Amino acid sequence: MLKPTTRRLAATAACAALVGLTAACGGSSSAKAGGTVTLTYMIWQDSEKAAYQASLNEFEKAHPNIKVNLELVAWAQYWTKLQTGAASRNMPDVFWDHLAYLPQLAKEGIITDLSSKIKAANLDTSIYSPKLLAQWQSGSVTYGLPKDWDTIATIYNKSMLAKAGLTADQMNHLTWDPSTGGTFVAALQKLTVDVNGKHPNQAGFDSKHVKTYGIALEAPNGQQDWWDFGLENGCQLQDKAYGKWTVNTPACVQAIQFEQDLRDKWHVAAPGSMTNTPNAADLPTILSKGDAATTFDGDWDLTAFQSAMPAGSWGVSALPSGPAGTGTVFNGLSDAIYAHTKHPAEAWELEQWLASAASEKLVADSGTVWPGIPTLNSGFATAWKAKGVDVTAFQTGSEGNTMGYPLTTSNTTFNNVVLQDFNQVWLGQMTPQAAADDVNTKSNAAITSGN
Repeated sequence: MLKPTTRRLAATAACAALVGLTAACGGSSSAKAGGTVTLTYMIWQDSEKAAYQASLNEFEKAHPNIKVNLELVAWAQYWTKLQTGAASRNMPDVFWDHLAYLPQLAKEGIITDLSSKIKAANLDTSIYSPKLLAQWQSGSVTYGLPKDWDTIATIYNKSMLAKAGLTADQMNHLTWDPSTGGTFVAALQKLTVDVNGKHPNQAGFDSKHVKTYGIALEAPNGQQDWWDFGLENGCQLQDKAYGKWTVNTPACVQAIQFEQDLRDKWHVAAPGSMTNTPNAADLPTILSKGDAATTFDGDWDLTAFQSAMPAGSWGVSALPSGPAGTGTVFNGLSDAIYAHTKHPAEAWELEQWLASAASEKLVADSGTVWPGIPTLNSGFATAWKAKGVDVTAFQTGSEGNTMGYPLTTSNTTFNNVVLQDFNQVWLGQMTPQAAADDVNTKSNAAITSGN
């Protein structure tokens, strides 16, 4: 289940529903009355609605003959609504696109190739993060202009760090290795305490009755936990973009084993019974309740942490580095234009505006999202500094060793199998190797079969 405060992937059948959206579906929800074109712009994040409405207000001032209706649809219903819209020829003209769904949308001819429009408009695409832009390109085709980006970092409870004798600077320089756990596990041992005040490295520690765990790790597909450990261990999830899955290689399995060991060997991570999706509490709630002192999460959840925890009570630091160094998943969204919109020229005007420096600055400066244009990053960081939170660890991560979101037509199979198998891994009921083999075999078979 995808929590309302996040935009991470859930293991649902929503993407499967997109199969069957064909180029035969025409039309859009746009209407034309009195010389004014009305476009629909669909998004899924409630916490970003105000900033994008402000951006649309500016767009409408500059384009008096275009009106834009901002439609908010929660993630849990978002992709299903796209399917229904295509079937009824009532698609939004412009909508948020996620890299997990890009391959299927492109394959089914639902979204517009922007390459000729970009060339005709003489747009300078060098203003965007090259890593982000590349994710929306395939050969000579471009399906979107970078709207924003996100990475993964450590979120921590300040008072719990202080009580354990840890500093923010120490949190920024932790390291892990699969055999000893490194300074990362040592720090988590200080943060983990049972009901009797004992730590995991002390005699008498009761692993069955832990009051606070050092860390809570929760991700339906791995984006916020084992993908990052994998990257830090030299693991590659795919052999290439749109290629074969390689999650059962030794480097990947070792990283998955390390996460399982955090729970079952070192007893510093919250058990699967607390964190497994779809029934787990969200990460901001877990930290706010004191069930864990730290977590790994994406910057899309910053507003949720700000709402769940007292002002000034939490902070952000870098992920620990592993045997292969530092690393984080680097993801981003773009705005897609429906391939059969009745108003392609006006939709392209909106697309250009949303991806412009003016719009991205407005949204970033409000502290809503990091911008797809790197020169505007300081606006987002400044907005959060004013709220008492230093979020620059996310930016530092984006500028270092990163892994793009996996691009594959087997996303649905991967998500379903990984949720099923890894829930068992985190409960100690399945070995990392068995889970990785199963995920790899079934996901690659889905590529071959086209399902």
